[in-house]
Amino acid sequence: MPILSKASTDDFDSPLERLLASIANLRQQPTAKGAHFYRTSLRRFQAWSEIFHPHIDAEQRQALKFLDKLRKATGKLRDSEVHQDLLDGIAGVKAKEKKQLEKILKARKKSCSKKLRSNLRDPILSGIWRVLRVLDESPGQPSEPAHRIEGSAELALEEYRAFVQRRSRLSVENLHEYRLECKRFRYTAELAGDTPQAERLIEAWKTVQDVIGEWHDYLMLSEVVQSIFGNSALHTKLLQHAQKQYRESLRAVSKCERKLLASAALVPKKEPQRARSGRSSSRAA
Repeated sequence: MPILSKASTDDFDSPLERLLASIANLRQQPTAKGAHFYRTSLRRFQAWSEIFHPHIDAEQRQALKFLDKLRKATGKLRDSEVHQDLLDGIAGVKAKEKKQLEKILKARKKSCSKKLRSNLRDPILSGIWRVLRVLDESPGQPSEPAHRIEGSAELALEEYRAFVQRRSRLSVENLHEYRLECKRFRYTAELAGDTPQAERLIEAWKTVQDVIGEWHDYLMLSEVVQSIFGNSALHTKLLQHAQKQYRESLRAVSKCERKLLASAALVPKKEPQRARSGRSSSRAA
């Protein structure tokens, strides 16, 4: 089976079909690319199901809880690979120290891959379609794909404005949470389909995601290095990269908020087909 990480939303009839395809793909190829496709597919499914299916039964809740557990396992595999890539780009440090860290990161990746393979053998995955198939029975709009929801871009923008108004001052402690919220808004906006407004929102939030994500990757790797080598030259280098990216992140957030909040006041509120549920779901990276 080919890697489906670059498949678009329109390549599938519904978010559930995409999610199931990502699971099948991951079971055959538990790689970082397969993990990324699964993680984005799960988030899109969550955004869609929270609007169309605000109420789920106990069995569905258990299935979604397991899929979130699987997301966390794929996240650890992804992090181990990203950290290796970041380390490759660091120059001016002791070769011995760098080589030792490479060995540790490779061991972590191997351990994460083993854990993921174990989760993928869980019997719950064999019955996941049976449990979730009722959620695929969306009322939809006539002649429109089930995953297109009119008004979802406006909903995402309205929720973003409310989030910005209540958020605390940005800091190292809460910047990553800002990124996770932008993911949620982005996947909600995607449900509107290829409209100019949705595309503008998605582009803005994705830019913020990417910049903050790079900062967070450097920060996490610096903490790994500090736990192994203490305040070494390699730790200092990584912190410098993280601090630079932190400043870039704050600028990106400021630019995004100015751009989107100014336009939010001009957009009339339009409810999507189904009201957003109060069902909580994890949005960790």
